[in-house]
Amino acid sequence: MKSTPLAIVLVAVVAAAGVGGAYYYFHNLAPAGEQTSQCSDPDSISSHVYNPYRLNIVKSCTTASGFVDDVRKEADGDYHILVALDSPYSNLTNTANDNYQNGDLVVEIICALPITQQDAVAACQGYTNSITIPSINDHITVTGPYVLDRDHYNWAELHPVYTLTLS
Repeated sequence: MKSTPLAIVLVAVVAAAGVGGAYYYFHNLAPAGEQTSQCSDPDSISSHVYNPYRLNIVKSCTTASGFVDDVRKEADGDYHILVALDSPYSNLTNTANDNYQNGDLVVEIICALPITQQDAVAACQGYTNSITIPSINDHITVTGPYVLDRDHYNWAELHPVYTLTLS
């Protein structure tokens, strides 16, 4: 019967070590781009993504930073911001980004321009985005859903942008 208290102590020590290890990992070692404390969907921006079925959501909220390589105006009313990621976030791009976006992450600010693509008009009805549009060479920190765009070779994007700050 003496082994029972020893077994209980052993289980308690193992459980405490597991909890402590998990705490340490998530507060010190979690992979880049996985912060969720800043995530919210202001103004229900996600409800204004046109044809959302084309986006495979990998992570509902991701934050990354880097330098703006290009700012493109799109017919669907979105800005496509191409971001050369800072090294801690380099794991967010994939081969399709390398092949079709010069290795940059595509960051989309939706419903920010006049829409000329007819199938995108309804998605932005009654909503205009007020997120700041960065300039080329600006350093930005951006948060939004991390997705793969099925209509564009499955390249990686943050789409739509929830927050963008110049840093």
